[in-house]
Amino acid sequence: MEIFGFGPHLMIDGYQANPQKLADKELIHKILDELPEEMGMTKVLPPAVFDYRGSRPEDVGLTGVVIIAESHIAIHTFPERRFISVDIFSCKDFDIKKAVDRLAEAFEIGRYETYLINRGKEYPKDPEEARMIIEGEREYLEARIA
Repeated sequence: MEIFGFGPHLMIDGYQANPQKLADKELIHKILDELPEEMGMTKVLPPAVFDYRGSRPEDVGLTGVVIIAESHIAIHTFPERRFISVDIFSCKDFDIKKAVDRLAEAFEIGRYETYLINRGKEYPKDPEEARMIIEGEREYLEARIA
């Protein structure tokens, strides 16, 4: 996929993951500590991982984040639900398959869905290219409405 605008935002929803790994604060910290370098990104601050206690037992989990020069990586886990949600947002391109594979293996995710959007479509890396993209989207939407 060609990246345009500010940069890619990868979202991963993982199901049927290993609940012990989802509850492992040290594992989440390790992933957040290592993943930026593995993806060619630059950590600005060390990772932080927090316990979350919701009003229902199935809402207990962990949230971890690492701030990178390129933006951030966040991980939210719900061990009782065997669910993990991950966001990787970067102002530069990165190997999406490598990131997904690394996370799927680390948390033993049984099934996952991925979403990829390009953030900041009008971000002026190349103003003429951004103009053409936006005009094309507007023409497409106008044709669908008519």
